Amino acid sequence: MRRTQMYLTTAQRNRLSARARIEGISEGAVIRHILDEALGLDADEDARVAAVDETAGILANAPDWPEWLRSLRGRGADDRLGELGL
Repeated sequence: MRRTQMYLTTAQRNRLSARARIEGISEGAVIRHILDEALGLDADEDARVAAVDETAGILANAPDWPEWLRSLRGRGADDRLGELGL
């Protein structure tokens, strides 16, 4: 990323500040987002990375897939047949 300076009108500055506050992001991030849209730049990679960062570890204590499936289905057919000696 490269630092760039620019002049803004009072109206632009006020709206930029308000939008950044509403979205909970920096004014620079708002400007970059607007430029990406206007220039047709693909920001999907950044969005994917942000999504991973925001959700990483959210299910750290959740069971893995086989364990979850067993808890959902209950005992499997092999277990039930084994109890019957078959």
